[in-house]
Amino acid sequence: MVNRRHFLSAGAALTAVGFAATPQAQAAEAQRPAPAGAITFYAEIRVAAPEHAALLEGIETRSQSLQAAAGFLSLSVKQMTGDSTMVKNYPEAYKGMLATAYADAVAAHSLPYFYSLFVRFADYASLQAAQVDRWFDTVVMPHLHAYAMTPAGPQKTPMVMESYRGLYQTVVAGDRTAIYRQPDEILAFLRRPVDLPDRSYITVENHVMIQDAALQPFEAKTAELLAIAQQTYQPAATDTGLPGAADNRHYHKAVSTEILRNAFPDGDLRAYLMHGVWESVWDHENSHLDPRFKQTAAPVGAMVVSGPVEPFYETRLVLA
Repeated sequence: MVNRRHFLSAGAALTAVGFAATPQAQAAEAQRPAPAGAITFYAEIRVAAPEHAALLEGIETRSQSLQAAAGFLSLSVKQMTGDSTMVKNYPEAYKGMLATAYADAVAAHSLPYFYSLFVRFADYASLQAAQVDRWFDTVVMPHLHAYAMTPAGPQKTPMVMESYRGLYQTVVAGDRTAIYRQPDEILAFLRRPVDLPDRSYITVENHVMIQDAALQPFEAKTAELLAIAQQTYQPAATDTGLPGAADNRHYHKAVSTEILRNAFPDGDLRAYLMHGVWESVWDHENSHLDPRFKQTAAPVGAMVVSGPVEPFYETRLVLA
């Protein structure tokens, strides 16, 4: 397992993001009280092209045990396609420059596929009873071998590429209807995923780490930021905004937003995922240019120790 601290200093998602707990944190996890509320088993993986189709087919056809388990909410697989530049507060001229960088690298055979996996359960006990870790070891891990390029074509090697898995609690969530803070509201939100493959939405996952001692003030500020993403749009004279593009500053409201906290600290740090679903890359990037967003985001950024790294994803599979 890869250490989360080192991933965030490198770049983006498993060449650059990924939060794996240290061995000490993993050992301590078993001694801590069970996390409350809905829980997400979250994983980040790299997949060589020859294993790609078999991996997706395996997840889709070998998840019956999870779907039948008590407390199962949903499973989704998302392919990382690019990186946000506006989250870095780069000049506007850089907007969208890396929007398809990872998808392009896969096509050029210079990088493997990068995926995020979300397996949602109503509570920690149900997730543990479903043996999600064992399912991951059986269904996913066999497809994570690295391949070597040879004159005869790609050849499978004994090396297994590093992956990350962790458990996350949803702190607050929202959509175009409301903001959800209470456990029953969050559970209902998680039962109705909006990021279905046929909708062609774009997901963003902002990966950050903070000092664990700053957990409460950080979550208060991120809740304010989530509300801004759900409530603001451009132009103001419309109902939910107009489509964003490279040559304008328009954007629709976020389709949905969610703040996920790692259920366990990693030493003195804590990892967070800011998970948002948008109608397009341009909607997301233009939202970061809105002065209202910038003003609300500044206190959040001031508390971040590592990050932000915010890749774009396209949903490939949802089971609910």
